[in-house]
Amino acid sequence: MKFSDKIIFFSMILYSCLMMACGEESIRPPHSAITLTDSIQPDQVTTNAHIYLYKKGYKTTDLLADEIQQFTQRDSMIAINLHADFYDSLGQRLSTLTSKWGYIRQDDNFMAVNGEVVLIGEDSVTLLTEYLEWDGQKDSVVTDSFVTIIRPGGDTLTSREGMQSDPQLKNISFKKASGRLTDVEKVKDENR
Repeated sequence: MKFSDKIIFFSMILYSCLMMACGEESIRPPHSAITLTDSIQPDQVTTNAHIYLYKKGYKTTDLLADEIQQFTQRDSMIAINLHADFYDSLGQRLSTLTSKWGYIRQDDNFMAVNGEVVLIGEDSVTLLTEYLEWDGQKDSVVTDSFVTIIRPGGDTLTSREGMQSDPQLKNISFKKASGRLTDVEKVKDENR
């Protein structure tokens, strides 16, 4: 995610939080503040939203959110309380993701999520982090944040500096990983 996109993403989240905190009974800010905030207001706001994302004619993502704010000129959406299922070209579910916030660009099939991020792969491998990027063009998930991976059977791996993986969480590359393996012989057999 480019630095300018991150600034826009976090500005939109901050703006959304402020708007939700103000409520309907709040007093509008002075005119100079309105001009600043009006420039980043969404074109459309949808509650209880359900959206599909596509790549080359097939569905890649089935996205549900409590609220989606659409910013058409920036090809961007902000999703609040996000739940997404990701699919391969044959329609098989690859993984499921939940998070508090999501920044989505439809044209290049990109998503950045933060806040209690949970990604569950097809083999029930679970990834926990606070920030994650999903790149649909490269079919990869990546984070530079602290990450925990929990495999079926209780194996737990962590990395303070993040990881990169395929969407199924099968080929995970850690940056400075540490962890606890419960079945070392099984891991040795899988790597042969």
